[in-house]
Amino acid sequence: MLLLGVAMLSIKRILVAICVLLPCVAMADESSIHDPRIVAFERALIDLYKRSDNDPKRWGIEQRMAHYNIPGMALAIIENNQVIWAAGYGNRMAKSATPVDTSTLFSVGSVSKMVNAALILKLVEEGTLALNRDVNRYLTSWQIPPSRHTRKNKVTLSQILSHTAGFNVHGFADFMPGQELPSIIDTLNGDYPARHGRVRVVFTPGSEMDYSGGGIQVSQLIATDMKKQTYEQLAQSYVFQPLGMSRSTFQNPLPATMGNIANAHDDDGEPSAKPRGWEAMPEMAASGLWTTADDLAKFVIALLDTYQAKSDYYSQATIQQMMRRQPNSWYGLGPRLNGSGESLVFHHGGANQSYRAWIEGHLNTGNGIVILTNGTNGHLLNRELRNAAEDIFGWAVNAKSGLAEPD
Repeated sequence: MLLLGVAMLSIKRILVAICVLLPCVAMADESSIHDPRIVAFERALIDLYKRSDNDPKRWGIEQRMAHYNIPGMALAIIENNQVIWAAGYGNRMAKSATPVDTSTLFSVGSVSKMVNAALILKLVEEGTLALNRDVNRYLTSWQIPPSRHTRKNKVTLSQILSHTAGFNVHGFADFMPGQELPSIIDTLNGDYPARHGRVRVVFTPGSEMDYSGGGIQVSQLIATDMKKQTYEQLAQSYVFQPLGMSRSTFQNPLPATMGNIANAHDDDGEPSAKPRGWEAMPEMAASGLWTTADDLAKFVIALLDTYQAKSDYYSQATIQQMMRRQPNSWYGLGPRLNGSGESLVFHHGGANQSYRAWIEGHLNTGNGIVILTNGTNGHLLNRELRNAAEDIFGWAVNAKSGLAEPD
């Protein structure tokens, strides 16, 4: 369904009853209906392979969702450090009247690593941890196995957060309903029911970059060993509560009592992970976050505000270091970074089995975007959406082909 114009946007509220047959949009901000750019944005998607054409065909959001077999999606667009548009599109479950809104919970995969970095840096600021100390000094329930790679160069938190610590294990498979979940020690040792090898250092720490979810799990254990609290408790205390992220959690499996949950779908757009309707991601820091478009927008804005000295969530020394590329890495302390000066951008993607996510923040202009989808092909839609936002809202980052694909 093509949107009919600014005057028709308010009509979308009455479409819930027919969402089984037509795409459904739930708006978050009535004031945004006065911004004609929103209507233009919703019609501005261009096929990834047609961008080089002189006059490529433009598509509506719902058309591209159907093209990629994505039942539901939520997004937030940020301008000048404020959300100017947030909305849900489609349904939490395919072929059902379960409209997505901006409070719908999605799995966000490796976007979890950004929240983990935020937590770790709070522990650094309070003096519990240090970025450049041998992390084995913090670990009490497990130790990084000794190897020839660590004889002279010890693993540090700054290396873990920038993916230069030398760890293997890029990512983790999701767990289906009813499957036994590994503990973090199982995960690090590669013991059943974990489904990968042992997490270990395979090259000299600090010498190069190799993206490692395994290393991020080491940072999770460092935090819980030092604070003697669960990871969920630490995330609530240091990130979710201070930033007002009231619908965010690292609980896995996600309890159905949370409500308003986007169900998992395969690349054909068919419901998967039955009977519960969603997978479990026990590797919390690496890929276990469940959150909403509203909450992630708050997170992105908090980082933008802090960088621009409009918030004291971090000291300026901490936020500047977080948003500075670390030696031999494309990453800062958590985010991937592109551009420089006025065009400096932080971003991170997320890809669990049935969900794709993307967050992006432009540090000097205060612009950005959050995109959450509940279909395996969501990363393709995400790229088209962020490119459309760049076109319509005049982002001066020139990064259409330069940003990394979701992890």
